[in-house]
Amino acid sequence: MDRYEEMEDLRRKWVPPAGLAGAVPRPVRLAAAGVALVVLAAVMFAGAVAVVVGLGAAARNQSEEHVRLRDHGQDSEARITRHWRDSTKEHRPMVAYEFEWEGRTHAGRSPLPLRMWNTLAVGSPLAVRLLPENPRHNRPRDWEASPLPAWFPFVAGGVLAGAGWLLVYLVRKQMRLLSEGRPAPGLVRRYSYAQHGKKHIHYEFCLLGGGIAKGKTGPSRKLPAIGATICVVYERDNPRNNAPYPMDLVKLA
Repeated sequence: MDRYEEMEDLRRKWVPPAGLAGAVPRPVRLAAAGVALVVLAAVMFAGAVAVVVGLGAAARNQSEEHVRLRDHGQDSEARITRHWRDSTKEHRPMVAYEFEWEGRTHAGRSPLPLRMWNTLAVGSPLAVRLLPENPRHNRPRDWEASPLPAWFPFVAGGVLAGAGWLLVYLVRKQMRLLSEGRPAPGLVRRYSYAQHGKKHIHYEFCLLGGGIAKGKTGPSRKLPAIGATICVVYERDNPRNNAPYPMDLVKLA
């Protein structure tokens, strides 16, 4: 029996699950995973606003301090008190230093270019620039990190908001598919490897007009047997949009 005969035989014998055989649109609600994704999307939207506001304020403060130090700062000599690489992925070269100003000891820390950092050690002198009225605002005189660009908070917030919209899109896509899609019998044909020990499930399913279409799940640990019969729901005008039933994010109300 070839695959077309196999699928035609399956079509004649198959009965759709309860709830899928009736008229559309079907009443649909979120499953637990769908609720979790919607909540995560809401958190991302709120985080996007917080990032734009918080990083925007930080960018303005850094830019203002950059101008004040440049135009009104004074120079002093500090001594290196610590010399290390930080724990970030880049292992940035860092120094900590202390200096005297108007009879009081002040401290600071800063990343440095590697070429400058390699010439320094604990106890080495370091020229610093500071605000006389507030010496806590200081930096190495011969180098300073660039302030955050004014556009960066909007890009960072946009990326976070975009990730939230993607989650909402995935949920809405499944809701529409389950609400309006057409059920069809399908057969599991093979697996393909995904990350973290999971696999993709590849399947074929019958179209109403007698054709055969293909589909693939996302990474999964629950694997039906090769050749197992499954229910597939597909978009009537676009069979490439399909998913096995039951779905992860939504279910029939």
